[in-house]
Amino acid sequence: MNPGAGSTRSRVDLDDAASYQALDPGGMLKYAVNFPDQLEQATCIGQAFRPDARLREPAQIVLAGMGGSAVGGDFLARLCQDHLPIPFLVIRDYSLPRFVGPDTLVVVSSYSGNAEETLAAGAAALERRARLVCITTGGELGEFAQAHGLPAIRIPQTDPPMRPRAAWGYSFIPLVFLVHSLGLYPEAPNQMREALGVVTELRDQLHPDVLIEQNPAKGLALALEEKIPWVHGTGGIMGAAAYRWRCQFNENSKVLAYSSEYPELDHNEVVGWELSPELARQIAVVILRRPGESWRTEVRLQFTHHLVGAKSPVHVIEARGVSPLAQLLWAVYYADFASIYLAFLHRADPASTSPIDELRRRLAQA
Repeated sequence: MNPGAGSTRSRVDLDDAASYQALDPGGMLKYAVNFPDQLEQATCIGQAFRPDARLREPAQIVLAGMGGSAVGGDFLARLCQDHLPIPFLVIRDYSLPRFVGPDTLVVVSSYSGNAEETLAAGAAALERRARLVCITTGGELGEFAQAHGLPAIRIPQTDPPMRPRAAWGYSFIPLVFLVHSLGLYPEAPNQMREALGVVTELRDQLHPDVLIEQNPAKGLALALEEKIPWVHGTGGIMGAAAYRWRCQFNENSKVLAYSSEYPELDHNEVVGWELSPELARQIAVVILRRPGESWRTEVRLQFTHHLVGAKSPVHVIEARGVSPLAQLLWAVYYADFASIYLAFLHRADPASTSPIDELRRRLAQA
């Protein structure tokens, strides 16, 4: 919801680029359209990195990052949870768990290289003699890696710099190939080839030149224009995708949004749907699912859909692809277009993050 914008929203026609071009000075829609190219370049970067002996055979892996630089860790943790033989943990904080030490591989990820929480976590990992590898475009983290002779995966910087959430392929795919090079994700190359195909097909389907009647992302944005989006993921990789959708709605669309996942939401949130019809009408639920889910998940979906759908509109989106990596990238990429189109309907700049920028200024002055 976007109070105060009501009378001007009709001026945006998602099928007329001239009506929203001025709202996108940061080029977020362009980055979304070009994302398959980013994936190809990120794949080349990931395949070119060769970990040295310092990084091999860790007892556990920890990724330290914030925002768009941390989300790749969430994705990888879910992708590998059924077959990764060692623990994988994502840390969004200044400090590290006590167990981090010489046998821990710590991936320090910051697109800008200047996230203060990530820099603090990297310094702590170095002090504990952990095995470090950095993923960054440069900045203070690049200087940190160079000063201490640490292996680093350098990802490209644009001019002007793109927002980290638009560069999530650069932060995620090299991480996939890092784990692959350690012998912990053998399926990565084949899955990546499939993923590139399904993502390119989705781009062609959701492209701004495709009219609303044939463009489901535009249709979803219109349906969510006066709603608070609540995204449900069917566990595992779709749970991670649901969290990403929430963040994209928050940052790109400038709306409150929430996310939950099965089966956990059926142990708590489902009771909350006894809320009043007046409140429920302000919410729209988006359910993210994938092919091949278990019959027990299907029963949960049917029950919850029936319960929620009696009070709020529900939109079901099923990921495409055979491999988990392809399904995940397809589902997450969909959110880029839907959230940017929703930003335009709200007459908002999808690149702007004024509250975050103001907080950083205050922290720098503190």
